[in-house]
Amino acid sequence: MIYCDSSFLASLYIPTDAFNPVARKVASKFVTPIPYTLLNELELINTLRRGLGDHSLDQTSHDAILRTINTDEADGLLKRTPLNQIALYEKALELSRKHTPTLACRSLDILHVASALILGSRTFASFDLRQRKLAKATKLALLPFALT
Repeated sequence: MIYCDSSFLASLYIPTDAFNPVARKVASKFVTPIPYTLLNELELINTLRRGLGDHSLDQTSHDAILRTINTDEADGLLKRTPLNQIALYEKALELSRKHTPTLACRSLDILHVASALILGSRTFASFDLRQRKLAKATKLALLPFALT
């Protein structure tokens, strides 16, 4: 299973995002559904709403992206994936203790990496450099392989 953080999902769904072509190319090779946690949903939908606020998305584009997300969930490309919140936060606290002193991790970075680990993912898709450092420190494989 490949865990996709919100930076990857936003790039995948927002056609004007600079990483959209890379995200689409990487995701085209996925053979299993993308886990869609409540954290993923909150951050993805909030990114779209921020796009309305900063005018990087107009209402028509925003609504079209939401429809695509809903269709992808209905078609099984995104798979609603519940997480045990106690286990998630216990893992997040463990990651914080082990890695924040050296990597200066942010809480949401830790929650995404903890989510991937709790779900048993072996691969982590992200365009967030700090999150990638944490994922690498936990031995998760990274997609895309390199950021240029």
